[in-house]
Amino acid sequence: MSIKQPSLARRMMTGAVLSAVLAAAGCSAVERAPKSGTKARAGGTLVVAQSSDVNPASFLSSALGNIVLQDSVFETLSRIDTTTGKPHGVLAKSWDMAPDMKSMDIRLREDVTFHSGRPMTSSDVVYSIQQVLDPENSARTRPIAGEISRLEPQGDHGLKLTFKRPLPNIFDVFEVMPIVDKGTFEDYRAGKEVIGTGRFTWKSWTPGGKILLEKYAGHRDAGATRLDKIEIQVITDPTALLVALQSGRVHYAVGLSPLDAAGLADQPGYAVVESGGSSLSLAFDVTKPPFDDKRVRQAVHYAIDRERIVKQVEGGLATATALPWKASTPGYDRTQGGHYTYDPPRAERIIAETGAKGTSFTVVVPDIPESIAIFTIVQNNLAAVGLDAKPSTISVTDYDERIAKRNARAPAVLMRNGTGFSPASALVTRAELIPDGNMSRFESPEYTDLVAAVTEAVTPDTQKQSLTDFNAYFLDQAFQLSLVTRPTLTVRTDDFVGVVPTDQGFLDVSRSYLTGG
Repeated sequence: MSIKQPSLARRMMTGAVLSAVLAAAGCSAVERAPKSGTKARAGGTLVVAQSSDVNPASFLSSALGNIVLQDSVFETLSRIDTTTGKPHGVLAKSWDMAPDMKSMDIRLREDVTFHSGRPMTSSDVVYSIQQVLDPENSARTRPIAGEISRLEPQGDHGLKLTFKRPLPNIFDVFEVMPIVDKGTFEDYRAGKEVIGTGRFTWKSWTPGGKILLEKYAGHRDAGATRLDKIEIQVITDPTALLVALQSGRVHYAVGLSPLDAAGLADQPGYAVVESGGSSLSLAFDVTKPPFDDKRVRQAVHYAIDRERIVKQVEGGLATATALPWKASTPGYDRTQGGHYTYDPPRAERIIAETGAKGTSFTVVVPDIPESIAIFTIVQNNLAAVGLDAKPSTISVTDYDERIAKRNARAPAVLMRNGTGFSPASALVTRAELIPDGNMSRFESPEYTDLVAAVTEAVTPDTQKQSLTDFNAYFLDQAFQLSLVTRPTLTVRTDDFVGVVPTDQGFLDVSRSYLTGG
């Protein structure tokens, strides 16, 4: 069948880039081994507490509240191994990529059923890809999937994909695309009936309260699923979240402040799990004064004390940088990352020269303790140089929706975005960086060309040079101000074992177990 979708304006990376990209995007788990003498307990209920509510309307757009449950209820075609950087099959049994990388034949497992009991077929994979391509679903990998020109089912368990150009990074799409049930997908948004193929079924959901998952007895590998249930509690208050973990009421906490997570790292009975990572940044709407003047945007760069954010908010576990990439990214330039030093007098002088002194504006801030703490520092820094930043704190669900629509509805927004993708993929998927319709409404032919150069670079030399050129222009235009990058830190108790961080920051607890009696 043919797919009619707009072409991606700029080409993505080609084959020679793949190995470097996958190797660079890995994440790690920092865990102690189970206590000596402990053994796995059969069954039981894993209790997880997280600071953000789940968002069943956003399974294709990787919402913050879904990072624990998604890989328990759903499965993907493949997963990138965080050690080797290579994809391995999950629902896909095997695949053959054409030598020119313009087509791919996939063979699906034949023993997969949805939670309804219905066998999964190639038509479900086609439907899932179509949902990624549907703008209404705000899938972050839609620009990459848009390079698929044809989807052709070949029997119940075969599928042929044809691409408009070489597309080795199709595995980035597979990594974050849950295979959904075409018969009930319209009910997902309301959380009425959420059906996947994973080890756990979606049993119930109380918005803002908790979600209950139960073991799926019909899973092809149900015998290896050790937990009976997973209960996810939503605890938005950071102090209450910490108390829930320390009191023993929960086994795993997601969304603790970095300071709290770091404080538990060396305490007996706890272990820190490190996964994925995020870039925290400030994006300006360049169509609204005073941010239509790049000098004002540059002045804000000089006004912000990034090292204070690292120490006071991130517990020293972050990197201060004006670039949107983590420091381990191939081609990352530390000199460019430190281009804007903390220089309040210079910032104040520029703001006065541009006539922007005394300007008051709103910054959208997601209701996450870390983001609120960062904004407090930014607000104080800007007040010291003559700018009045006022917060508009919104729910994580509202924040996700605004990011998906690329409209903050305010002059500025404090953003957070994953750093799992390489620059070549990030520049066409991250809402603050894409050349067409980004959060800042910034556009220029030069920026578009620089993005194209990064996404089309093949050799290590051209990759490095294209990224250096992009960074220089990005820093000069300053429409999006990167503040810090940091890993995601979650904390488990010693009696919970087996959480598996994925390449894109999801936390797979579907094969975890509890210890003790």
